[in-house]
Amino acid sequence: MKWQVLAVFAGLALVCAPVAASDREDPAELDGVAVEEVVEEDDGEEDALSFDQRRAVELLGEASRHFDELTELPESRWLRRDQQSAREDIDDLIDDALEVMDVPEIVSMRRQYRELEDRIMTEQERRADLREERMFAPDTDASTLARFTPTETLREMTARTRGDFDRLIEARERNIAAYEEELEALKGEMATALEGVGLSMPPDQLELWMSSAIGDDVVSMAVVFRSIRTLTQRLEELTRESGENLNVAGRYYGMVVILHRLVVTMQERFVERVDEEIVPRLEAYREEADEIIAESRELIREGGHRDSLESNIAANELTRQAIDLYLEVVTGQREQVAEALEISRYEKQVAVNTYRTVQLSANVADLIRDGLDTFETLSELQVPETAEFRNDKIREEFRRLTERLER
Repeated sequence: MKWQVLAVFAGLALVCAPVAASDREDPAELDGVAVEEVVEEDDGEEDALSFDQRRAVELLGEASRHFDELTELPESRWLRRDQQSAREDIDDLIDDALEVMDVPEIVSMRRQYRELEDRIMTEQERRADLREERMFAPDTDASTLARFTPTETLREMTARTRGDFDRLIEARERNIAAYEEELEALKGEMATALEGVGLSMPPDQLELWMSSAIGDDVVSMAVVFRSIRTLTQRLEELTRESGENLNVAGRYYGMVVILHRLVVTMQERFVERVDEEIVPRLEAYREEADEIIAESRELIREGGHRDSLESNIAANELTRQAIDLYLEVVTGQREQVAEALEISRYEKQVAVNTYRTVQLSANVADLIRDGLDTFETLSELQVPETAEFRNDKIREEFRRLTERLER
């Protein structure tokens, strides 16, 4: 598969001399460049999952002009513009483009998902605190004061009896049930939305990924790849409509080069985060759990309180299971992205070399189509594998690990 993908770009040796930045028109000034901001499907119906294509094209065009500067600027110099400053501008524009190309509707759903998970966790923690307070309260019915206090905050402040705390605990449990119901509905909506961008992720699978520290990254990459394909299709269409005009076709191919760089940036950041942040911390958590288990067993042998120590062992063995699942999910996805990244780096080099050195020919639209095929293949290479929670206890421990990782 890999070398088949690489072969796709063999034809690039036929194209594309650079077009000077000074010869290129501004996006707003090009006839036929105005790109519709609403994506349309093949049947002509409006796609609700849209992103601002006009803004994305503007950012790619600006980045392409800075890319052209690299051949004219010195590698470094004091005070005045150099290659380093041009590269920094390109990186900033790529960051902006990544944000624009992440479909707002799905971004909003991911944010809602995190907020609901946080609310559930907060309610669960508060319920545990109330149960602890109840244990030491007088064993009587709800007090008159607490029963008629109008707000939950005031009821907690005036709670004195076990009956008072029972009412408060029931309220927390109702809140948890309501939030979990919202979360279930949202998972279905997100699964449908992701299906619309070519990512098949049923609600049960989505729950695992969204409960992980890499969930946002995985979903965002899938969505951005969809946006890349959409933009590449638009650039191909506009190139054909321009009659392969030298300036226009060169500019559009320059944008495809920037898209290659954007893909590499996205994948490199993911692999780096997994390698340098997530995996080391998970391994440290596992070592900590192992140490507690070993210490607890030693204390049992020395005559320590068996029930408490066995409870500690069971809790940390559960943590170990959750960590093993976490590492399986994270490293599996990391390997898929790393495999795609190897191809992405090669394709970026080929595209840059072609753009810089070869005489522009009349088949730029076909070359952009080749780029589209490559982006689609790369997207398929990093589709998340199937994984699931083994039970509710693993699910809760998994979420706690995510909370620790995100602190």
